[in-house]
Amino acid sequence: MARILMIITLSLSLLGAAGAAAEELTLDRAVELALANNQTLRAAQYDASAAAWGFGKSISAWLPKVFLDSSWTRPDPETVRDAEQSYESLKRFSPDAQPSIFENNYSTSISLVQPIFNGGAELAAIEAGNINRRGADLTAADTRLQTVLDVKKSYYTVQKTKALLRVARESLTLAQESLKFAKARLEIGAGTDSDVLRWEAEVAGAQGNLAAADNAYAQALMNLARVIGRPIDEKFQLPEMGEDLEPQVLADAEKADLAGAKSTLPLVNHPALGAADASVDLAQVNTWAAAGKFLPNINFTYTYQWPTDDTIWLEGERNWTMGVTVEIPLFQGLGAIMGTGQSYRQEQSAKMKAEAFDQTFFQRAYAALLTLRSARLRVVSARQAVKYAQANLAIVEKRGELGLSSNLEVLDTQILYKRAQSDLIGSISDFFLALAEWEYVTSGNDQAKH
Repeated sequence: MARILMIITLSLSLLGAAGAAAEELTLDRAVELALANNQTLRAAQYDASAAAWGFGKSISAWLPKVFLDSSWTRPDPETVRDAEQSYESLKRFSPDAQPSIFENNYSTSISLVQPIFNGGAELAAIEAGNINRRGADLTAADTRLQTVLDVKKSYYTVQKTKALLRVARESLTLAQESLKFAKARLEIGAGTDSDVLRWEAEVAGAQGNLAAADNAYAQALMNLARVIGRPIDEKFQLPEMGEDLEPQVLADAEKADLAGAKSTLPLVNHPALGAADASVDLAQVNTWAAAGKFLPNINFTYTYQWPTDDTIWLEGERNWTMGVTVEIPLFQGLGAIMGTGQSYRQEQSAKMKAEAFDQTFFQRAYAALLTLRSARLRVVSARQAVKYAQANLAIVEKRGELGLSSNLEVLDTQILYKRAQSDLIGSISDFFLALAEWEYVTSGNDQAKH
């Protein structure tokens, strides 16, 4: 009895594990996994965090600097003897005299330096840190959008290849059945060698399509696993891609098409464009900082010092000094001139690159709009093709029931219907991919509203 209970328990646990393994991966869950595990996104987030720390570091350039200086020196014995002799002689005339050199000399002081103006270097550092932080945040935001886009593309590709794999298997089965009928008709003298060869070619083609579909599905699964940050050999069960689209989805796509045709696309708020602008701002600040090399440096200094003696303890009469130092650069080996020229040209380069990126991004946005329009029209057309192919199949099957159509004609019509289904699946998948691209390029507008 105990053995039977153990077997039942083991069976239930295996069934539970099988059920868990068969759990479907939804698109929302795939996006959630990617946002938590995608390596590229995590690296961008670390860059943003590092830039925030860098901004704090830049502020410290204008804060006071405090140093504790402590030293130990040991002069040669002859110098010590000479100093002791001089000290003994000096004591005869000044009883308060103190020795100046010992066998072991310890000196300690505390220094404070408060920057006042150093050619604008402090301001430039703070502004550069702020721009770096802004640029890193925008890059991380764009990487997040890119990650979501990659997940959607990978997810829809898996659904597409899975559906096409199913259709390819069904098409191969139909082609094999048609070949059997063709051979049977040839054996009884009702068919021709040409019919058999035609269906052998269909079977060979269907086998090739099945192999290609199986390969595409396997690679799509690997790519999805990589994007969401899981081992590439991990398998996922995705829901089937339906052959129907909600009317509202197509309506929204048509609305976007009409809006884009009537006006310029409002894309200026996209984080990718903001990151490109940040690189220009940073180059301008660097030019300003380079020009500051020609300006004077002004700093406040304060020093609190203990006398040099032969003990490490801080004792004796202490003194302090304070003042303002002004350093005016006169000649720096042409480094300031060359640095300014270099920074100015780097600024011009950054502007050119940002303009080129803007043009490329706007081109990408309009290409996404055109692709979305084409994909929407293809879905409508493919739906009609499936509708007509299905109606034709119904007619041929009805004629077959009445003895007016042969089995080969029915199978041939079924294959045509499967091809129409494949075209519809491809059209729907391409529509979702185009929609994902459109949502990416226009996502900055949604962020600006909030």
